[in-house]
Amino acid sequence: MKKEKWFISNKKADFSAIARRFGISPITARLIRNRDIVGDESIEKYLFGTLADLNSPFEIKDMDRLADILKEDIEQGRHIRVVQDYDVDGCMSGYILVTAIRNCGGRADYDVPDRITEGYGINDRIVDAAIADGVSTILTCDNGIAAGEVIKRAKEKGLRVIVTDHHEVQYIKENGETKYLIPEADAVVDPKRPDCPYPFKQMCGAGLAYRAAEVLYGMFGISDKLDSLLQYAAVATVCDIVDLTDENRIIVKEGFRVLEDTDNYGMRALLDRCLKAGEKISVGRIGFFVGPVINAGGRMSTAQLVMKLLFSQSREEAEDILDELIRLNEERKRETESAVNNIISSYDGEPQSDIIIEYRPECHESVAGIAAGRIKDIYYKPTIVLTDSDDGELIKGSARSVEGFDIFERLLTVQDLLTRFGGHPMAAGMTLKRTDLDEFIRRMNEPGWPEGAERFKKVNIDAAVMFSAINKNVIRELELIEPCGKANRKPLFAAKHLRVRRMSILGKNRNAVRMSLDDGTAELEGIWFGNSDMLLEEMSEKYSRQECEKLIRGLNTEIYTDIVYSPSINYYNGFERIQLDIAGFRW
Repeated sequence: MKKEKWFISNKKADFSAIARRFGISPITARLIRNRDIVGDESIEKYLFGTLADLNSPFEIKDMDRLADILKEDIEQGRHIRVVQDYDVDGCMSGYILVTAIRNCGGRADYDVPDRITEGYGINDRIVDAAIADGVSTILTCDNGIAAGEVIKRAKEKGLRVIVTDHHEVQYIKENGETKYLIPEADAVVDPKRPDCPYPFKQMCGAGLAYRAAEVLYGMFGISDKLDSLLQYAAVATVCDIVDLTDENRIIVKEGFRVLEDTDNYGMRALLDRCLKAGEKISVGRIGFFVGPVINAGGRMSTAQLVMKLLFSQSREEAEDILDELIRLNEERKRETESAVNNIISSYDGEPQSDIIIEYRPECHESVAGIAAGRIKDIYYKPTIVLTDSDDGELIKGSARSVEGFDIFERLLTVQDLLTRFGGHPMAAGMTLKRTDLDEFIRRMNEPGWPEGAERFKKVNIDAAVMFSAINKNVIRELELIEPCGKANRKPLFAAKHLRVRRMSILGKNRNAVRMSLDDGTAELEGIWFGNSDMLLEEMSEKYSRQECEKLIRGLNTEIYTDIVYSPSINYYNGFERIQLDIAGFRW
């Protein structure tokens, strides 16, 4: 089961003085300090940062070369093709760049690889199609940094190639020195290349595309159109799970404001389906409802559906496409549940290897990464789920990792076994020969657990807070910490020895639990999302199964729990009520 240790943060500062200086409460001042935001300038930017606080995009290596090439292409009427990935980040990146080039008067269209038949990134088919269509320049987004051979071929055939990507640069060791494998493109715009001086390295592909659009609009004197592109960068930043700090935090905050009043038919239809009446756009809603629907296109069919949605010319057209994406997302959910349940049911206890590597031919390739993430969360171990590819000799899959265990670095140690791979410390994709599977498993696990990396999830709690202290005003001030996500976690509180008054299991997949909890000062309702059967097993280790069943039937019991939670306001049928979003239990 999931391994956690809870820690209450105890970082020191004069919280009252910070509160007075910035017009916030001492609890909010504590939350900011707990996120290592120190000093007046950093606090000011954290609370009130705007787009003016972003660094100049020209500080990004090769951004000037990108600008010169695209400006010349646009002015000469040359055909530019944007080559994107098929996930949320890729689709948003592609939409931003195609729209920006067209708004500057250029000829631009897009191409996207098929997830099943082609896999990630630019490929030979895309290059050949570009040549056949008279394309002059290929512009990649959210891919390309690991495509040196394909880009070399494109260049040899007379194409100009610009790479925009945010993934790690691959490297090899030669004579004790590190040699970075940067593609020989006309421009390579990736903040993670080691010679890029740009101070913020954590943008997603769409964030980088937005900065490229900013440069283009500046050159063509149409900067008044730039803000409308922020919404797409914001959605991608959330869904790609990059750090929600510094520039990303500003992009999401400002982008959500644009998204609230979006005039894009596809985005408007998506939001109307995924948001409750009166509900504000939030990281949670975008990440857990909007993102999966967008991803369903590339996972279960084709990302061309998503691009058609974004480029819809009417609400009716958008609704028809959205119906299909929602249907595909429901199919994706069923496939994911099946894959996860099949893997879990095959274990007798906890898997013993440091890295869980599962070859599951029956698993739909498109959900391998999601399944890997679920298994990783349960056992707190890096997880790789592999499945068959169309090529009978190859298998491919996705990895998800835990804090402190760089899965990309580990894959570099076995790159001789891989026909393709790429990614970053927390997630990666790879392809290998089926005959190399046993060797892959052995060598991936051979180095063991990285020195200094914890074998449990460290849950950092901001404070222990009594229920009687929670009200709507307190919760609304917590919105100053938003947007929350990776590296800027939601405010997390703890409460001990709560009596569970009532409990019900929700959802056709039994993946949500609602509880009424009493800490002696007040009674509040909490909601938890996860595998309810596993939760009942945990409860039954402390309390009997019979007691747990009595609780579910509404009978009086003596069941107590500790929880970590984030307070929120739940909007339902026009009413607001306080709700605890439960992140974990201790029985």
